[in-house]
Amino acid sequence: MNRSDATVRSAAGRVNGRAFGSVLESLVIAVILLVLVQTFLEDFAVLSGWNVDIRSKLLLAGFFFDLFFTIEFLIRLYNALMEGRVGRYLTQERGWIDFLASIPLLMFNSGPFALTLLTGQGVALGLGGVLNLLKVIKAIRIARILRFLRIVKIFRRIKNVSSPMAQRHVASITAISVTVLVLCLLFFTLFSSSTQLRGLDTAISDQQEAIADHLEQKTDDPAAFVQALETLQNTQTNLLIVKYRGQTVYSRYSDETYANTFAPGDYTYLPEEELELFFDQRPYVSQLARESVLFFIIVVLIVLAYLLIYSPHFAITVSDPIHVMRRGLEETDYNLEVKIPERYENDDVFELAELYNEKYLPLKDRTQNQQESLLKLDLEEVSHLVPEEEEES
Repeated sequence: MNRSDATVRSAAGRVNGRAFGSVLESLVIAVILLVLVQTFLEDFAVLSGWNVDIRSKLLLAGFFFDLFFTIEFLIRLYNALMEGRVGRYLTQERGWIDFLASIPLLMFNSGPFALTLLTGQGVALGLGGVLNLLKVIKAIRIARILRFLRIVKIFRRIKNVSSPMAQRHVASITAISVTVLVLCLLFFTLFSSSTQLRGLDTAISDQQEAIADHLEQKTDDPAAFVQALETLQNTQTNLLIVKYRGQTVYSRYSDETYANTFAPGDYTYLPEEELELFFDQRPYVSQLARESVLFFIIVVLIVLAYLLIYSPHFAITVSDPIHVMRRGLEETDYNLEVKIPERYENDDVFELAELYNEKYLPLKDRTQNQQESLLKLDLEEVSHLVPEEEEES
């Protein structure tokens, strides 16, 4: 009795565990969908000129999402370590996607921005080289799109996508395509940043350094310095603030405007010997946001194309014929022929299907007819052995 109770409790525990796992997986999928929306809105807010309060909330939401997925990755990695399947988790179960879409994002993207918003210490984000840093951050943030690969299972109910083989192949080719795009973008960004390839960011940095050097040379002559500031006010609209020995000597906008208009990363901080200069980076940030939105749309369209176009094609040309032939081999009363499209008749699968239709099915029909004839003959022979009285009774 005790053993039976223990068995029942064990079975109930497994059922509850599976139910909890299903609920957790549904929660993860819901969060992934929210992340995709947040990633798009974060860049769209820049392009649309949304106020800083909304943009700051979107940045904080990104931080909490990245924190959630970092914790989830560490839990999955710990469980895999305890079960001795770390290699399988990181490769076959695509744990590398979980890693790329969690820890690097938290450390290099959302973490610093969230720290800036929560502490108000935003100067660090504007230090020299911020333009290259912004490019790298944008490239790293694109890794969030990799999470889209984990919700391929949502599309299982779509026609012709129920085959496990089709799902696996579509998931693999989608993961390869999206990962190659993301890694190429990240590699090119890092390569261009490390080798100082000429681009818009380099031109802007050179211009800002030239302005800083020009003002630094005028500090010995107060009148010339004031005149230089007046000239820059009219010619360089990206110059926001100039501080000399810690004192603000020029500011294009009021403190209230800065607080309501400039989010972290919207400006560059360039310190010189006695000068500190702040530059408006919103046009460049808008360009990066435009590129990110375009890349985001491209990746989503690629994933949907594989799911909605390639997946049915794979099912029709591979998994469906195999499914029909497998049932014909397993089930004695299943005699459905494989439909062979004319344009695919030279494919290996359909050449095999043609042999199945023309060789195996006729042989199967003859074998079944012979078995039925033998069975009928055996019954007739047995009927002679049964006495008539027993038949009547």
